[in-house]
Amino acid sequence: MQWLAALLLLTVMSAVAGGLASLHLLSAGQRIADSQKEPVERPVAATFSPTARLRKISPVVTNLAAPAGAWIRVEGSVVTDQLNEEEASVLAARLGEDIVSYLRTVSAAQIEGARGLHYLREDLNERAAIRSGGKVRELIIETLVVQ
Repeated sequence: MQWLAALLLLTVMSAVAGGLASLHLLSAGQRIADSQKEPVERPVAATFSPTARLRKISPVVTNLAAPAGAWIRVEGSVVTDQLNEEEASVLAARLGEDIVSYLRTVSAAQIEGARGLHYLREDLNERAAIRSGGKVRELIIETLVVQ
């Protein structure tokens, strides 16, 4: 008789535990479904002013300082502020010349990997900002091929 009472008690306890677990799972599923229905508006951070324009720089092809016979091709654009078309085209040509002169001093090992690319991008951004007197907001490297 005690054995039957213990079995009945365990059965009732497991049924109650199963019911509570299913209620918990149903409420969690309902919360997830409700959160997916509501559109989440993410704030858009404007990093550039509304007057900023993207200007393409002509592709630059030059040899690297080391190893001998290594060539590099860079295509990019600059984000400028407060420049008319004539000033922007002159500035883009000057930046292209400046990029060539800088890349001739760089070795392939210096621009290898993610860190090297990051340093190259920072150096070119700094040179562009200095060359333009602060009118270039950013230099964007679109393609980079080292051969």
